[in-house]
Amino acid sequence: MTERIELLIAGVLLLVLAIGIYAGWRMTLWRRALRAAVAQAQALEQGRLVEVEEPGLPEWRPLASSMNATVRRMRKAIDAQAERMAVLQRQAQLDAVTGLPLRRHFINQLQGRLNEPGASGSALVLVRVRELDMLNARLGHEATDRVLCAIADVLQTYVERVSGALAGRLNGSDFGLCLPVSGVAAETAASIHATLAATPTLRGSGAEAVVGAADGLLGITAGAALAEADAALARAEAGDGVAVDGRAGVPAHPAGARAWREQLAGALAAGRTRLREVPVLAPDGRLLHRDCSLQMQVDPGGEFQPAARWLALARRSRLMPESDLAALDLTLQAIAADGLARAVGVSPLSAALPGFAVEVARRLQAAPVPAGLLSLDWIDARLPVDARVLHESAALWQRHGARIGVAHAGASLQGLPQLHAAGISYVKIDASHLRGVASDEAVRAYAQSLVALSHGLGLLALAEGVDDALDLAALWALGFDGATGAAADPSD
Repeated sequence: MTERIELLIAGVLLLVLAIGIYAGWRMTLWRRALRAAVAQAQALEQGRLVEVEEPGLPEWRPLASSMNATVRRMRKAIDAQAERMAVLQRQAQLDAVTGLPLRRHFINQLQGRLNEPGASGSALVLVRVRELDMLNARLGHEATDRVLCAIADVLQTYVERVSGALAGRLNGSDFGLCLPVSGVAAETAASIHATLAATPTLRGSGAEAVVGAADGLLGITAGAALAEADAALARAEAGDGVAVDGRAGVPAHPAGARAWREQLAGALAAGRTRLREVPVLAPDGRLLHRDCSLQMQVDPGGEFQPAARWLALARRSRLMPESDLAALDLTLQAIAADGLARAVGVSPLSAALPGFAVEVARRLQAAPVPAGLLSLDWIDARLPVDARVLHESAALWQRHGARIGVAHAGASLQGLPQLHAAGISYVKIDASHLRGVASDEAVRAYAQSLVALSHGLGLLALAEGVDDALDLAALWALGFDGATGAAADPSD
């Protein structure tokens, strides 16, 4: 009898233990499902679209499934809006016949190329179809369009094969091609002229193209560059069909790349750096933050040079992490001094290096108050984004109070939802996509779609480099939240 009682007690104890283990396991699953649901709800509250793995507990599965379905619908709506924006972008920037950028967009891109930091000069080639009106009357629209497309195809081969090359349709009969190097205009112009002359579409139609080019273009306006190439084009029309204007270009550093690296490294090590600050202003004139960029005294006792003079050399010399951290340190010091919010850029090249994100976080942790007023423009929307680096770095820096933003956006917004998922706070639209917004309906429609998508994701829409007062007024009317440039701040 005693043995039976002992067995019964042991069985009861085992049952209680099993029930306890089962209850603990269920409680663990409950807590895990609850944490996932709370995290997903918080992400949605912050505007981030995050899906979670559906839990094993049947009680939680309907909620998780419903939340995931909501996230997918929202993501699908955002993707559809981005697709609509791509259509508006093509209408605003691309020629319907040839698919090349229109004159305004090409000139905006050309201006950026001529003023690109560290550039050594560019070549600009213009192509003109002789007597286009007569050709159109003789051949008809469809045949003439095939001639124009054949020319565009030849120019597009350079864009596809030469990194940084630009092509565009400037008007009915004129095309442009910019190559990001000097000393190639004569060879390129001759090659294009010979290729077009041998193209079956032009030969069969009797169309004739002339080519003019200018070389060694640097530090001038796009209008001045076009004027030089156009003068060569006029000579080509009066001569044998090809003419080139050349410049001496920019001489290389006499001591070579190694000397440049030593000078830049020495300037960074000695602290011969300072900030250039540009205000980002709201429509009511309120300061949102100050955009900061690094200036460097390359030669001891010399002038402080803007990034345009040394940035490309720093890239080639692999000194971007050092220069980025120097700019970050100065920005945090400036915030600590006056309490004004600031933004500073971080190169994607630096962000991708092992340990760089942790080093930035260490500096933010050491200055918690300034870090709370800091924005990091570490993402350049013109460059491909490593999603893992993006999410890990952004999460780490945000934990220490910094905001994350996208700079130079507008060329393609297809990846914006992915960037948004990392918790970015604002989008800075590149000036090349906004110039002429006051007078060009297509540009205005695209700019409006940019604002709508940004605001739909809970992001601020900021305009970069606005230099025309009418354009600025149009951007304010469209709902932009801030802007930089001479029109926004006359003292800039």
